[in-house]
Amino acid sequence: MASLLGKLLLDLGVLPDEGSLADALARQSERLPLASVCYILGYADERSLAEALAITFGRPAVVLDECVIDAELIDGISADLLQRTQMVPVYAEAGTIYVAAARPEEVAAHAQSVFGRRGWNVHLYVALAVTVARTIRGVIAARRRGDARWVGPEADSDRPARHARIAVVNPDATVDEGQLGERALQAVIEDVTKEIKVDDLFLETSEEELPSRDTFLAPRAPTIGGDTPAVGDTPWPVTGVGSSPGRDTARTTPVAPADEDDVGELARQLERGPAPGGGSVPRLLIVDDDFATRHLLVKEIEPRGYEVATAASGTDALDMLRDLAPDVVIADILLPGIDGFRLCRAIKRTRRLEGVGVILMSAVIDSGRVTAEVLEKYGADGYAAKPLDTARLLRIVRELLGRRRARTRTDDDPFGHAIERYQAGDVDGAIALLRDGIAADPAASKVRFALANLLQKSQRLEEAIDEYESVVELEPRYFPALTRLAYLYYKKGHVARAVETWRRALPHCDDPSLRRNIELFVRKLAHESLARR
Repeated sequence: MASLLGKLLLDLGVLPDEGSLADALARQSERLPLASVCYILGYADERSLAEALAITFGRPAVVLDECVIDAELIDGISADLLQRTQMVPVYAEAGTIYVAAARPEEVAAHAQSVFGRRGWNVHLYVALAVTVARTIRGVIAARRRGDARWVGPEADSDRPARHARIAVVNPDATVDEGQLGERALQAVIEDVTKEIKVDDLFLETSEEELPSRDTFLAPRAPTIGGDTPAVGDTPWPVTGVGSSPGRDTARTTPVAPADEDDVGELARQLERGPAPGGGSVPRLLIVDDDFATRHLLVKEIEPRGYEVATAASGTDALDMLRDLAPDVVIADILLPGIDGFRLCRAIKRTRRLEGVGVILMSAVIDSGRVTAEVLEKYGADGYAAKPLDTARLLRIVRELLGRRRARTRTDDDPFGHAIERYQAGDVDGAIALLRDGIAADPAASKVRFALANLLQKSQRLEEAIDEYESVVELEPRYFPALTRLAYLYYKKGHVARAVETWRRALPHCDDPSLRRNIELFVRKLAHESLARR
């Protein structure tokens, strides 16, 4: 997205052409924002860029390379604080101190705390981040040498002066929070309502969408604790499903290799029954003798569009599998009776169930022996260490379901056909096909994101909100869905929900300029909300 500052640089003639802006935007980062990139690349001088910053920030700007600064102003201030906040005092007179900062709004509280307690009235100027950092280093070095002042590389230092001199651009500029908020809103709207291209319809998560077998073996941060109140068993409506309220604490015997004859008999018992994958909603079977784990997984997984059954032992799981065929089985390794390894091998040796995905679980303390070779030996498709990261577990489930669809799909590809319809201008037809895709796989976040985009384009905002909410539930850190959802909340008058969602989105925004515009607009909304109370 071309930021407001970028457009301003073109409008003012600071940048020579759109190519230079595109180059600078591609190189900007959190530590090196757009104006500083333009300066480093030689597209514009510091004074021209400072003029654009003054207009953008609505406050005076300082051309630091042209300044002569009283180095004694930093006495008593740690070098670490100046470098961390990226602010530097540049001039003081008549009880007022003028401080230059790369991000004035962000350091206002720090500046007031540091200089206000000395009795100064603090005025904040804006300056290029790259020259602020260089000036801080220069002033610190000058003071360590015992120099009374620091002279910028472009300053007229030949002229004698008792006091510091600073080069200020737009000295009468003032901060207009309302105007800043409106400009920020325009930037946000531009981002969330831009013309949808085909590439924009593809959801790209910050983590791998299709983890490898090695990824399965890496323990992740826990999200489930053992002290959460459990809920009742929720198996599919069949008989013979047991429950075990509490953990079998005597289960400490190492897992023995599965006996081939025993597994063969188990597989023969499972051969009769319905084939998997017959329903439109994916079915999961969770097998664990720990009551809390079993039912906390139900609470986490069911709301995401799956049918979930539970079994408290390997024997109970076999009873269920004789009558039903899930799409994925998630089983603990150390099960009473028939352990998870043997259950997995029995499933994989059953022709009726050989396409069922099996994910094995165990506590981290036992995970050292669950190697890729062990998984391959028993035919397991994935592994999850306890305490469980349910978001990661669901990614593995989605991968297994996706693999099954890829094996069985012929020409039936709702997402691909939907893209073709969209490119042909048939938005309604594309929406209908995407809904078919979601009916087949409710957890398909990519399909839901594409559908939400097209619903937004068609001004079906309530429906778009529903789909964006589903995407955010499946992918909580996906910034495009979060920011579009926040905008639609705002557009529908749900200001508090918009503010909360934008705040959730901010840590996941990779564009520093867009992030600052969101921060400004959210602050404006929050102030307006408080004023109405």
